[in-house]
Order: sequence, then C-alpha cells, then structure tokens
Amino acid sequence: MTGAADSGPTGPASPGIVPLPGQRGQVTQTVVRQIQNMIRSGELAPGAALPPQRALARELGVSRAALREALSILDTLGMVRVEPARGTFVAAAEPGAPAPAGEGIGSWRFSARYTPQEVYQFRQLAESHAAGLAAIHAEQAELDRLRENLASFRDAVRGMDLVGSAQCDFEFHQMIMQFSGNRLLADLHRTYHGVLLESQRLPLARRSRLWEPVIEHERILKALEMHDPDGAGYYMRVHLSRAADRVGVRIETLA
Repeated sequence: MTGAADSGPTGPASPGIVPLPGQRGQVTQTVVRQIQNMIRSGELAPGAALPPQRALARELGVSRAALREALSILDTLGMVRVEPARGTFVAAAEPGAPAPAGEGIGSWRFSARYTPQEVYQFRQLAESHAAGLAAIHAEQAELDRLRENLASFRDAVRGMDLVGSAQCDFEFHQMIMQFSGNRLLADLHRTYHGVLLESQRLPLARRSRLWEPVIEHERILKALEMHDPDGAGYYMRVHLSRAADRVGVRIETLA
C-alpha cells in the first residue's frame, strides 16, 4: 500500500525489489509495527478505540500522513477497523481466531479499478508461467536469494509480524517474476506492485492458516532448485489458488 499507488497502478521503472517507496514508506512500516506491538501486548485491547489521529501521531513522533497510511495497512490486514466519523478500533478477533463473517476481504483500496478476484486471476496466470521459466533460467545466486527470503518469511510468520510476512511474501513472488528471464513479466509486476502487494495483505479468513504459505513457498523453491518447470508452475498455481481461498476469494480453475 503505497501513497503513489492509491490513485492507480504505478511503480518505479528501475529493476530490483520494490519496497514501500522512499523514506515515508520506511516510516510507515515502522508505525505499523509499533501499533501492531501495542495491540499484541494488550496496550490496545480488542475492540478498543485508538487515540485520535493527531494525538497518536504526536505520541509516535510521526506525521499524520504516515499514520493514516499505517492505519490503512492495518485495516487491510484486519487488525483494526476504520469507521468514518467514529474513529479507528482494534479488531475484536485475535491472530489465530476466525475472522468475523463477511470480513474476509477487508478494505480493498483498488475496488474502483479491479476486484481481488481479478487480481488473483492475473497472478495465477502470470506467476505460474513465470515460475516455470524461472525453473529453467534461475542461476544459483538467485536461488540463494530465494532461500534467504524464505528464511526471513519463516521468522516473520513465527513472530506474528504480519507486515513483515506480507513483504517477504511479495518479494518472493517478485523475484520469481524477475528470475523468469522475461522482462515484460518483471515489468508488469513492478508496474502493478501496489495492487499485488495489497492482495498479499488481505486478512485471512482464518489466521490459523498463517503457516500454510510458508510450506507452499518451500514446495515452489524445491521445484525451482530441481529445475523442474512443470512442478514449479504447478506448485505456484496451487499456492495462488489456496492463497485466494485463505482471503475468501474464489477463482475459477480452467482445465
């Protein structure tokens, strides 16, 4: 969720992993983690109202713009709910508990342009093909980067760092698009990185399923290491189908 991406799918033209852009992005991620820690520690109880934005921004030592961005991310992750004219409240459900009925999708910032279903349909088509190509073209140094990413992903999920795990998840998929050797696929992923990252921040229908994508990434990486394009494409398709299911999105599987 980037400020630049709010109005449409934009992204940097240069290659490389795309984080939240610039200094503001780093500040926003720090604020997200601070508020997440306040929720997990019980300082902000389930159902409690957060302080007014002006006061909370002052307490955290950040701008209101960075705070608003952080709250939007937490809203998408299902950790808080933003109610216009009322304020922001901690979500009632704890990590590992079922999300309330009807809240699987959460807030979707790109609803005027694409549905989450359309995003997952695109991802399943493009990323499964990219995984097959990456199994053919990926070099040892690139496989090493994917292993490092997987290790960071495991650590983030074990630590219940939802923001960090979403970023690791996004970077794993982005690297596979890059390592496919197809520059158009890589450029598409960079161009639409705001939309794609948001799809990986949607709250799970059951947060007890947090570990599932780690196992699925392991299977994809194993196929890449074996230079098995059919296996890599298959495991990517399965992963994205299950990822969609975990956030309550149904995508058609074509024969």
